[in-house]
Amino acid sequence: MFSLKIGFLFFLVLQLTLGKKYHNYEEPQWELIGNQPEDGSYEVRRYSAANWTSTDVSTVNMDLKSSDAFWRLFKYIGGANTAKTDIDMTVPVITRIPGQPCPFCNVTFRMSFYVPPKFQSNPPAPTDTRVETEEMNERIFYVRTFSGYAAAKDWQKNAALLYSSLLRNGVSAPSVDRSMYYAVGYDSPMRFIFRRNEVWLMSTNDNLV
Repeated sequence: MFSLKIGFLFFLVLQLTLGKKYHNYEEPQWELIGNQPEDGSYEVRRYSAANWTSTDVSTVNMDLKSSDAFWRLFKYIGGANTAKTDIDMTVPVITRIPGQPCPFCNVTFRMSFYVPPKFQSNPPAPTDTRVETEEMNERIFYVRTFSGYAAAKDWQKNAALLYSSLLRNGVSAPSVDRSMYYAVGYDSPMRFIFRRNEVWLMSTNDNLV
């Protein structure tokens, strides 16, 4: 979880963002597709291909290094790029979490910021060699939404609940990429109520409609 100091700064940046969807700041383009569950326990979304700016950290628990990853990306949008330009903050902040082989093993997490539409066609290159801009192909995700302040154990719990919901609604295990999940946050820690968190599991079936 971000420290209050980082959260406050994050909150200030979000207030200056001129976006479209979530509290007036930009998020990637997606659409709901068919075969939504009758019990409403998750959504099936198709995300369009887009550029994201990303950085990796290796740690036992992402709570220990989230602020390190966030600051690298924050500095990038604050001018640590070849254009020396400010880039609007966007949502969500996503963290790809791989399967963890043991409770005390280091694994590599990847945190990413969505590149806003203004820079999608030509994102400024990061000046920090630990940061890179990558194109993510069109993907289909199963998405579970929950609220509150989320730590590593909460992401893990909700990823497990999402997977159970998929099986309960007839989604076959081979249709889900179980090698990783995404921890997805939309709000600064300074937002105290109606917080929006999501976990994403990627579909291995690109033919869902």
